[in-house]
Amino acid sequence: MLGVACGGALLAASLILAEDLPRGRVLESVACAGRPGQSYALYLPQDYTAQRAWPILYCLDPDARGGLAVARFADAAEKTGFLVAGSNNSRNGPLEPAREAIEAMLADTHARLHIDDQRMYAAGFSGGARLALAWARNGSLAGVVASGAGFGESQIPDAIKFRIYAAAGVDDFNYHELYALSRELARRGVVHRFAQFDGGHDWLPAPLAAEALEFFGGRVPPKAAEDSRSERELAARYSRAVQELADAGNQRKLIGKWRAEGAEKADSDGRRLARQVLGGTAVRASEQGRELLDKKDYSAAARQWELAVLIEPDDAWVYYSLALAQAGAGNRKRAIEALEQAVAAGFRDGERLDRQPLFAPLRGDPRYTAIREQIR
Repeated sequence: MLGVACGGALLAASLILAEDLPRGRVLESVACAGRPGQSYALYLPQDYTAQRAWPILYCLDPDARGGLAVARFADAAEKTGFLVAGSNNSRNGPLEPAREAIEAMLADTHARLHIDDQRMYAAGFSGGARLALAWARNGSLAGVVASGAGFGESQIPDAIKFRIYAAAGVDDFNYHELYALSRELARRGVVHRFAQFDGGHDWLPAPLAAEALEFFGGRVPPKAAEDSRSERELAARYSRAVQELADAGNQRKLIGKWRAEGAEKADSDGRRLARQVLGGTAVRASEQGRELLDKKDYSAAARQWELAVLIEPDDAWVYYSLALAQAGAGNRKRAIEALEQAVAAGFRDGERLDRQPLFAPLRGDPRYTAIREQIR
């Protein structure tokens, strides 16, 4: 459980409150006073005044894209009278840095703004949704927008005293998780609303962001996902397909099959399933690849990243991670090939290459030298 307190609000409050923050536009970076390196994006409605308390929505993005998250809710916030803040530091990974980022954002917004502590909400996407739901369990939040993920492997708490707006793209590999969450919340009588949208693993679109804030305000009613036998069958097919792909001897051929089905023009259960399988397998391979790299099990990590690049052949960072794993495993030729592919896909961080000790054995190779000169 994520225990976050609203401490530190006395940070030179009189000085901070005197600051005239712009209204009506997304501020990409507001530095947290007394917390070097911590910042958040912020949206204040045009009629914001410190003369009354305001509800606030705290956004948590898995890649610390605070501005992107805040922008998704900005129009709705203007209409409904919400403040919106999004951490530029909270991201997927170890819990403690995320906790520190949330605490810094909480303290600074409370020092600068007049916030109604009874109407604090959080919104998260993917790992950020899981983090927001964990945060809400301590009782300090009135509601959560969970986009693209639910509670995950952690057990759904016995008592849920906050509202939940759960949203998933129909092509999202986590769609089935959120559907099942909605059915369980409905069984328990938890106040929530389920919404789906055209798309994959992403933040909910702006119209649903507006609906979520209206739901928190009681102007949109609760609505659970409808019980559907076909959805339960599709979820079972998804689980089997992901395992089949992980165990396949010829993964390239099977990925080609799923890619062809996923590229069909007409929406269908088959197209949705194909996109879910490819997306879910790529994410799982990347997550396992990162864990294995951390454990220095480079050969096993390389197998996961090889699978990931088959699914995401245009992702520079996936190729870079593959190069790390192959270099650590002693496969210099494949490591250099992966670096070449990373550069072709847009990788340009030459200083990162210079700092990476796993690439030391490659630096005498003319092909590596050519790569480094190409991205000076």
